[in-house]
Amino acid sequence: MVDLNLIVERFLDDAVEFYGANQKADKSAIDAIARKDPNQSPEARQSKILEWLRSYGVFRGLEGAEASTVVSEILKFADDSNLGLIPTSEEGILRLFDNLHDRCRSKVHRNKDGSIRDLTSLTSKALWCCYPEAIPLFDSRAGRGLCVLGHLMGSNRPPRKKDSRYEPFLTVWLELYRRVEPAIDENRERLCGIRHKVRVFDAILWIIGGPDF
Repeated sequence: MVDLNLIVERFLDDAVEFYGANQKADKSAIDAIARKDPNQSPEARQSKILEWLRSYGVFRGLEGAEASTVVSEILKFADDSNLGLIPTSEEGILRLFDNLHDRCRSKVHRNKDGSIRDLTSLTSKALWCCYPEAIPLFDSRAGRGLCVLGHLMGSNRPPRKKDSRYEPFLTVWLELYRRVEPAIDENRERLCGIRHKVRVFDAILWIIGGPDF
């Protein structure tokens, strides 16, 4: 079993550099979700979220105007939610995720075999924009990094339930994040103004899960 504090020490500066370039775009998207600018038009608000999500490549496979329709649903979800009430439990996060995931999937075409499309990565990023202090961002690279750390720490990946890829990812992510969060807090002066600690851990996972690691 490895010392996660040493993992943070080893990768923190690289993670801060890796994520630092995204901070401005992230803040702009978070502000749009939360309606921080009362003068921002609905069209500009939608465009900001569409542009931010598109930068992550999460609309691949969608047709025509489906991306815009999904973003409209995300904004409705945000407007219907209490964004000041930050979810702190796995159950609370999963409840919000499942709600948004179902809403997004209802707006896109099905797969060729008739099954409902999986929008796990898209949903996790949209949900993070709503609750940037609490939500893990899912993608295959972060998943690989989490798998590596999980094995090193002796964490057993829980079985996948129903059609959810997010639930087992969330379980392990939260377990490991709670262990590394104190080390991140102790190194606040090295974060170069990064506000959201979950993105620091996300960047560490990205580095570990990358093809060159």
